Amino acid sequence: MMFGGINSTGAIIDGIKKGEANDILLPNQKERVQKVAVDIGGSLAKVVYMTSGPRHQGGRLHFTAFETDNVEQCVKFMHKLLDGDDEREGTERPVIMATGGGAHRFRDLLSSERRVEIRVEDEMESLTAGLNFLIREVADEVFTYAEDRPMEFVEAGAEDEFPYMLVNIGSGVSILRVAGEGQFERISGTSLGGGTLWGLLHLLTGERSFDAMLGMTKSGDNTKVDMMVGDIYGNDYGKIGLKASNIASSMGGVYRKTLDKQYDDADIARSLLYMVSNNIGQIAYLNAQLHGIRRIYFGGYFIRGHPLTMHTLSYAINFWSKGQMSALFLRHEGFLGATGAFFKTEPRAEAAEENGLEVAADVSEEEGAVADSLGAAMAAATTHRVEERVAADAAASTGGRRRGRRGTAAAAKTYSFTENFSIAGSITDAVGSLGMLDRAPARLMALPQLASSAAQPYQPDTVDLTRAPQLQAYWISAMERNTHGLLELAADGALELGGEARLTQFVALYLDHLRRLRERPLAYGAMSVRALLGLREQCLHEVGLDDIFASIKRRETDAALAALPPLLAHVDAISSPRDRLRLLLHNVLAGNMFDWGSTALRGALANGSLDLERARDQITWRDSFANADRFLDRVDHGPAYARALVFVDNSGADVCLGVLPFARFLVAHGTSVVLAANSRPALNDVTESELLAIVRRAALVDECIAQAVDDGRLVVCGTGSSEPCLDLRKLDERLVRLSHGADLVVIVGMGRAIHSNYHARFSCDSLKLAVFKNQMAADAAGAHIYDALCKYVPGSGT
Repeated sequence: MMFGGINSTGAIIDGIKKGEANDILLPNQKERVQKVAVDIGGSLAKVVYMTSGPRHQGGRLHFTAFETDNVEQCVKFMHKLLDGDDEREGTERPVIMATGGGAHRFRDLLSSERRVEIRVEDEMESLTAGLNFLIREVADEVFTYAEDRPMEFVEAGAEDEFPYMLVNIGSGVSILRVAGEGQFERISGTSLGGGTLWGLLHLLTGERSFDAMLGMTKSGDNTKVDMMVGDIYGNDYGKIGLKASNIASSMGGVYRKTLDKQYDDADIARSLLYMVSNNIGQIAYLNAQLHGIRRIYFGGYFIRGHPLTMHTLSYAINFWSKGQMSALFLRHEGFLGATGAFFKTEPRAEAAEENGLEVAADVSEEEGAVADSLGAAMAAATTHRVEERVAADAAASTGGRRRGRRGTAAAAKTYSFTENFSIAGSITDAVGSLGMLDRAPARLMALPQLASSAAQPYQPDTVDLTRAPQLQAYWISAMERNTHGLLELAADGALELGGEARLTQFVALYLDHLRRLRERPLAYGAMSVRALLGLREQCLHEVGLDDIFASIKRRETDAALAALPPLLAHVDAISSPRDRLRLLLHNVLAGNMFDWGSTALRGALANGSLDLERARDQITWRDSFANADRFLDRVDHGPAYARALVFVDNSGADVCLGVLPFARFLVAHGTSVVLAANSRPALNDVTESELLAIVRRAALVDECIAQAVDDGRLVVCGTGSSEPCLDLRKLDERLVRLSHGADLVVIVGMGRAIHSNYHARFSCDSLKLAVFKNQMAADAAGAHIYDALCKYVPGSGT
């Protein structure tokens, strides 16, 4: 059975029970697997592997785990993955990268398949390499946790990334001080770890499953087993800062009471969990004090997202540091070693070629030749000038924060990852879920002009939904309505589906995710409008619906391009440059009303009652959101901008009648313009390949545009994104190179300039152009629906 390009025939559930959404193993899936990494600990074997195939050419990283007692099943699973490619090119042997103590203990078992090469990697090196990779590449990887403040996400800026301490809790505990890339030492540890808890609970309760043991702690009452401070003093011992509820002696309460009393297994389990966790927390804090470290990461499969375990460790760090330090946790905490082993020795320069990273943009057959010729002309005219500046500007190429691109090793990296929750696994009692990591077809970097600092870090999301239940409910309901709206469009024959079954699969998949997010809002990291929209696109792509608005985009683009010559003639007839630019700004905003992602406008778009003039009349200008005169003054009285970077939004009238004439005005006044479009489809957003064809067709009817293309002063480039919103920390490296020297950043569209980047600051001048097309988004900003956003901000110069 095929589902979204995946062969699910013979699918089985993996070896560890993980609650309602178990990982699914696909023995007949033919995506290429060349390398597998495994971290075999005393209790669990954690596996990381990457697949690549027609639908995921960049590569997809998967995570799964087995109990070490079932290591034979784990090894069989890995050999099955590596044995599944009958078309493997050449004679290169598949590889198992092994780390952890079990890599030595089970070396012969791992080598049982002679055609597989085994490489044993140092455990501590793998742990630190894995942690560095995850905190740099995965959004919302790091978080703090307490019962009264569950899951607050934390980001490590460049200035405080090192040094840090990693407390890795497996069967035992190792404490590492990490000073930099590959610079670490084991400074302490303890034999009282996860194995201690597992062993004692098995002896005392007879339970064999670690997940079941952790489950028992939820209902237990440790005060029936432990000796509390209140048992000794009758109340708090305030002089030394001890509350009556503090544990004075783990299991000590048993000694004070009738020895033949029968104690509940859950009470024993909770007491032992507190004993082990508090001990680890105190040792960790003392080591941090000794070595002058303020960032303490806790990792290891002992934690596995268990709320009570994390709360206890957090309490210990907070208590001993008197509130000055916090325990930091990782959503992938159990997979640090396996992840590090997978990537630590991967040849950086060969990584792209090995996994097919040089992916051509998707171009329709009729537009392919046009796009290719235009791309060649643009490249010939501009690339040599841009590349000369790359080396000199490398230090600035990541803006203020340089997230994920620091150090010599990182600088050589040829890939980036984004987390994909379209098919997500979960762990019993876990606060969150682990998505797969999709490798992007290009390295993603931060915009150089992005202003970000420790005091004012860049945050792409305008509204934080994580602590706003009412907003969460509203936006989840809005996504549900939008999904049903797609069904209505499909019923009218407006969408390109390639069969209704795929849309049915998408609806079931996405609505199921929304149901889960209603129950557990932080299951997939911080909730935001950007995240909800991005998840929808992931689900569409997962079932094979890559571009459902393709026919709508073609129809609207054809109509808009037919209207372009008379519009340009009308603009050129205006004698005042200021008045021309004012009209062009109005047209950009009117064009942005042609948004099929807006539920409020979909009816008018479907019946054809909206045109550019009606859209312009529907928009309201308010001084609090539209300061066009400040931008007009800057253009009138300041020097011409050297280079403008314009992030475009929708196809059709938006880009053809709004953005393109605006870009034409800029190039006519001496500015080179880079038009940045989505690399892959999302809703009716224009893509890079589509925009290349649009510019080429516009050049055929307008000499100014044609000359700008020939001179390399009008360039199209992909953002690296396939989402309606925009994270300016993750842009295609090609676009980052083209952006060097840009002194104007223009962001168009509600998703890019309102839902995200509304508060973004830049070192150069910026202009945000959009229309509030959602009531809740308008309310959050203090605006009204259909208000214009024309926000010009001079550069900070930092």
